[in-house]
Amino acid sequence: MVSKINIAQFRERLNKNTKYGNPRIKGTPFAVFSISGESNKSFYGTYDKAKFELTKNSTLFPAPFIISGKINSKNNTQTEITYEVKPIGFGYYWLKYMPTIGILMFNLVLYTQSEPSKVYIIINPIIFGFAIISRFYLLRKKKKLVTDFEKVFEIKT
Repeated sequence: MVSKINIAQFRERLNKNTKYGNPRIKGTPFAVFSISGESNKSFYGTYDKAKFELTKNSTLFPAPFIISGKINSKNNTQTEITYEVKPIGFGYYWLKYMPTIGILMFNLVLYTQSEPSKVYIIINPIIFGFAIISRFYLLRKKKKLVTDFEKVFEIKT
């Protein structure tokens, strides 16, 4: 990918839009413990002169993905960027598999308590709906992270 800005401007935008910290913590449910901090910056992560790892700077609804990449100067007006979007292990699997585990656990509890079938019929579709919503949430968060990254750093695909 190529950015329309030179490498000095890229680093300046990286510094201006990124709160420095471990992105693997920010993309998990434990991000709620870092409630104090700079919320005016778009990204959270680590970077140096040639590499970066970024995630979305959000506390309550974290993006369980990291944009990891390298930057190289192409010429005086452009920067070459190679990046990939990777899931953050715990945060990604939490959102992907927790609703399914929740359905199984809830049904196990209802079964052991010998609840009437009316409870199963009412509650299971609600939990199943949450499971489907969490899958779409993952797709939306990934797309939004990449879109925001490409917009801030003027990357053309």
